[in-house]
Amino acid sequence: MPKRTLGQSGLEVSAVGLGTDAFGISVDGPTVKKIISAAIDHGITLIDTAYMYGGGKSEEYIGNSIQGRRDDFVIATKGGHPMDGGPARSNLIKELEVSLKRLKTDYIDLYQVHVLHDSRFPLEEMMQTLNDMVRSGKVRYLGLSNMYSWQLCRCNDLAEIHGWDKIISVQPHYHMFEREVESDLSQYCQWAGVGMLPYFPLAGGLLAGRYTRGEEPASDSRAGSDAWGAGMRRYFDHYGTEATYDAIEALAEFARARDHTLAQLAIAWLLHRPMLSSVIAGVSKLSQLADNATAGQWELSQDEMNEINSIIHAPRRPLPTSWDWTRKPL
Repeated sequence: MPKRTLGQSGLEVSAVGLGTDAFGISVDGPTVKKIISAAIDHGITLIDTAYMYGGGKSEEYIGNSIQGRRDDFVIATKGGHPMDGGPARSNLIKELEVSLKRLKTDYIDLYQVHVLHDSRFPLEEMMQTLNDMVRSGKVRYLGLSNMYSWQLCRCNDLAEIHGWDKIISVQPHYHMFEREVESDLSQYCQWAGVGMLPYFPLAGGLLAGRYTRGEEPASDSRAGSDAWGAGMRRYFDHYGTEATYDAIEALAEFARARDHTLAQLAIAWLLHRPMLSSVIAGVSKLSQLADNATAGQWELSQDEMNEINSIIHAPRRPLPTSWDWTRKPL
């Protein structure tokens, strides 16, 4: 598995990371141990979890599984979700201590604030708290998840002004059919050298070929669940359109012609995007690890990228390029 630098930091991560939001829900402790043992065999070293995953079981199962080989892994966790009290100073400190205890470690490689869509929240307080965590030695690097680009920019501006540790990575919702990050966030990341760690790379199973046209997903699946967000449609209703299925069929044929799977193509496409450091791919079965590891080694040519982009009509907006300052304005 190739390694990549996370943003402009000194932290190296595997090109494909292990997503663990199913740990403690549909994946039990003994299976987690098998998955993590197999992950290291495949060269997958980045494990991404969160304080709230599985009601805390995700971190606990991971902690039990990495004993005696902590240094083999890059452990990333998240705290400060609004459902658990938000990223106020007292709450972040409390959740970090709980995460350390569950994970059976004395440091977190990458600590990420989980969600921050509240434009009124005092970012100075949050950034000073995160900086204090790094100074304490309990956190090595800082990241954000589910943030607006202006919030990421403001956080790093505050860090620069005060001499605090900067945010080195951001975790957005990003896949072939969800490219909103290309209109703004990815451009800031490329300019500032912030690494991106996309989650849901397989679009809730759509890009794994798990569903066929006209088939309804199970209500307990990610795509079929109504728990995507309060007042929101099911994930499947939003992304499982006729246009999506047209693209999926063409993409699956593209992958088959190259002896790869549709899921591998979805991950390889993301790894070709600017500022991508690692793709967070959730795993509930051992067989998925080998698939993900193969995807991490697939290097698409520019001609192949052009063909894929013509199928999915990407990019939605042009990605950043070197600007020609001699060009006259339109």
